[in-house]
Amino acid sequence: MSDLRKSPERIDLLHADDPRDVVHRAVACLGQGGVVALPTETSYILAARALEPAAVDRLRAMKSRPNAHPLSVSVRSPDEVFDWVPDLSPVGCKLARRAWPGPMTLVIRGDVRNGLASRLHAEVRSIVAPDSTIGLRLPDHDAVREILELVLGPLVLTDAPGRDGDRAVRPDDLADLDELDMILDDGPVPTEARNSVVRLDGSDWSLIRAGAIDQDAVQRMTCTILLFVCTGNTCRSPMAEAICRLVLAERLGCRPDEVETLGYSVASAGLAASRGARAASEAIDVVHARGGDLRPHCSRQVTSTMIARADLIVTMTRDHLDALLDVHPEAEDRVRLLHPRGADIADPIGTDRETYLHTADAIEAHLKALFDEIGLRANRVH
Repeated sequence: MSDLRKSPERIDLLHADDPRDVVHRAVACLGQGGVVALPTETSYILAARALEPAAVDRLRAMKSRPNAHPLSVSVRSPDEVFDWVPDLSPVGCKLARRAWPGPMTLVIRGDVRNGLASRLHAEVRSIVAPDSTIGLRLPDHDAVREILELVLGPLVLTDAPGRDGDRAVRPDDLADLDELDMILDDGPVPTEARNSVVRLDGSDWSLIRAGAIDQDAVQRMTCTILLFVCTGNTCRSPMAEAICRLVLAERLGCRPDEVETLGYSVASAGLAASRGARAASEAIDVVHARGGDLRPHCSRQVTSTMIARADLIVTMTRDHLDALLDVHPEAEDRVRLLHPRGADIADPIGTDRETYLHTADAIEAHLKALFDEIGLRANRVH
């Protein structure tokens, strides 16, 4: 297409009367073998359909850093990562689930040849999946995600080069790209941060390009996230959260505030919680007696994001579990009761300190049994 045009077609997405029409025009251009510049949260990217070898070859010639990691391939959802890397590690699954859609490319070494890359033209496969490695990306931009849903097959992506040699952050940065067929103009990108790139080999990861997601953020994303849920998030679930940190610290040989550095993140929330309420004074007291601290606690409502990101969701009662699964049936394999035999942990609200003490004792005993069951150990730290 570009051989017939001296300059790319530029479409104003920012002020479009019908953004869907812009999306359809971009999909049509890609379907005809075009190379299109798309806006994302961190830069403009160049995109070509992976089923068009000639377009992918043009894209490779246009990429800003020829010796960098391979061009990335688009995914439509975090779960699609398994279609490309069937043997993806649990760490890779966590990163995909927690970082996407968002400013992260995962460069994964694994069983690429038995994934979707095997269906690509040999020339395209040699570009996007050399040496059993593939880069995958899901930008957080509404128009781009709509394009990914509508276009036939995946897209091959790369950051568009800017005029100063860096990435393109404004539509005008793309004006000198003669090989480009279309620009979706959404104005300047909203952040100065770059798209981060994480290399993953099994359970080992390394941040090869820092950006909007830094080393500490990646570390948090690789944590095993434990979420405790009750009703109001002022008694049982915050007690479970604090006691869990104490039990983890004992088992991992660290201080409670160091648990996250060894790969475990602990949180709590309520199904009917008001926002910002303190923990019950009796809960603060009995946790303090064990060496924990609930004074900074503020109650919060459980959210879909919390459910999606948690590796293990522990409820205090059967009613809590059933209510969660009514709304989030997809989390069935990650939700369980705290009591190992399925009994409820009664709500101590409005009772005396002795009742709270018995509740704390039960929570601690059940947590220890749970950790014995799952074979808790320190996660790999980078």
